[in-house]
Amino acid sequence: MTVRFAGLGVGVALAMVAVLDCGGTGKTVGGTGTAGVGATGSAGVSGTGGVFGFGGFGGSTASGAGGSASSGSAGATASGAAGSTASGAGGVTGAGGSVTGVIGSGGSPGIKMCTPGKEELLITDCGYPMTTGSSLSKVTFNENEVFRAIQIAGGAPQGIIRMFYNDEHAMTLGVRSVAVKTGTMTMMAMDYPLSPLMMVPDSVSDAKFGTTVLAGDQSGLDPSLRPMWPSLFVTDITSDPSSHAGDWQQGGVPIGPNAVYGTWKGALRTVDKSRTPNTVVITPDKDPAKNNWNLGTGADPVPTGLANEGYGAEARWTVSLTAGHSYRVQVLVHDGDQNKGGGDSGEACALFCAGSSSMGTGGEGGEPPPPPPPPAVCPPNVAACGPGGIEPTSCPAGTVCANGCCLTDIIVM
Repeated sequence: MTVRFAGLGVGVALAMVAVLDCGGTGKTVGGTGTAGVGATGSAGVSGTGGVFGFGGFGGSTASGAGGSASSGSAGATASGAAGSTASGAGGVTGAGGSVTGVIGSGGSPGIKMCTPGKEELLITDCGYPMTTGSSLSKVTFNENEVFRAIQIAGGAPQGIIRMFYNDEHAMTLGVRSVAVKTGTMTMMAMDYPLSPLMMVPDSVSDAKFGTTVLAGDQSGLDPSLRPMWPSLFVTDITSDPSSHAGDWQQGGVPIGPNAVYGTWKGALRTVDKSRTPNTVVITPDKDPAKNNWNLGTGADPVPTGLANEGYGAEARWTVSLTAGHSYRVQVLVHDGDQNKGGGDSGEACALFCAGSSSMGTGGEGGEPPPPPPPPAVCPPNVAACGPGGIEPTSCPAGTVCANGCCLTDIIVM
């Protein structure tokens, strides 16, 4: 696949890659790249092409022809402001180059600025959980390691965001059925369209995620109000580089991927109304056969050096971009066991600068990609909040701005 970037000369093809591996201290990870930058740490992370890991918070900026390396103990790297970027031969404007970053968990993610008129990908810590803000800001994401890489390609007016997932269980694509128990022997079930896995691996270009209802018994959210389907949250940070307004934690509206590759599965949501208080249990389906990093027809090449635990997947979004604007990108996903109190979910964040030209389409073979699926809408009599709605802090008492709606605040940490 050839993707042409806005602002580059004719014939220059690029893909911006952020490689994530969220291992603990001492875990060795890596991502190879022909023009990448490596970072090593005796008790942190290592790689020949750069990684995005959680080995100890710090930051660095490194560059070099053909991949220079920097090293530090316990995951610390050369000095820099909270987070890092690295560029290899040609950097973000050279043919075949890629951009990778190394950061750690904890601390402030800081504020990063895009270079005017230049396509860039800057890795950033999402900055959560926080001790301030709404209850959503305090929610812990305990499965960040399922994120292995993020790519952002294309340019204004449209780009492509790709997320590569890998875990010991297949990715949860959404809630395919909701069962409501109203008495000792009474249970009502409602099924929702969810793209089936017909073979291993498989691919789907018009993905269906089961129920995307945001409130009530038929909700497609986990107990912490996070979407059970892979979700993208976007913030235009052109006028305010520190803005997180579109994040899930700030009430941002989730967008499901256009296409999914590899393996995935659905889940069953059971609401037991015969108990007081009512209980909700989300049970993922059984895992299919392992596909490792074989993602099937139409999938993008998997960045080299990524960890493999048996089940790989790619989720792909198309997004609208404005030339010269900068964006904060947050992706949420659920793994396939869901045995944590609020649901097993991971998050990852990056900043993307769309460049100054509008020549890029982000499409396949020069064709514009299809528009992203419409976002979920608020249930009847539920106020919209966040971008396009009332201020999140103006939601009625007992509610919180989640997924663009003032939803009942019943967050499970």
